[in-house]
Amino acid sequence: MRADFSGVILAGGRSSRMGHPKAFLPLKGRRMIDIILEVFYSLFDEILIVTDDTTKFVDFRGVEVIQDLVKGCGPLGGIYTGLKAISREKAFLVACDMPFLHSELIERLLLASVENKYDCVVPSSFKGSEPLHAVYSTRILPIIEDLLRGKDLSLNQLLKRCHCKYVKVENKDISSFVNVNTPEQLQKVS
Repeated sequence: MRADFSGVILAGGRSSRMGHPKAFLPLKGRRMIDIILEVFYSLFDEILIVTDDTTKFVDFRGVEVIQDLVKGCGPLGGIYTGLKAISREKAFLVACDMPFLHSELIERLLLASVENKYDCVVPSSFKGSEPLHAVYSTRILPIIEDLLRGKDLSLNQLLKRCHCKYVKVENKDISSFVNVNTPEQLQKVS
């Protein structure tokens, strides 16, 4: 277990195509949030869920559920809230609709971020970078605040303004980035 990093799940809001929070979608008989938490329990001793509705997220063992500090700002607002709330300098953050986490890949990202000169460590593949499956330092909070003030919610802009390390991932890790946004995608991965 990594005591030097926090684990943060960005559980956003309700999916317009799914009708309820994606974190609670059933996948092979379990909720996606429970699948993610199983991996997180083995990696982190501080785990947070960031959401716009804390009333939906109750009874999670050893998990702090926190309300988005900035409403309507999407993933950037969730990253900001998570980094403001952690007690460590760095956190691995993942979207709640990415249930196929590989703990070995997460460990590689954490290890790559130990070299303290990077603000973010982001996996990268032939499909591009994956900013919602990455390690972030609290040092980027002023950058996020500036982006939020300017109403620029682009994660690409965040990464451009940070000192990032991009970690090439292997083909076996690509499934870590599968996200479930539609009923069709849920059916395909079930």
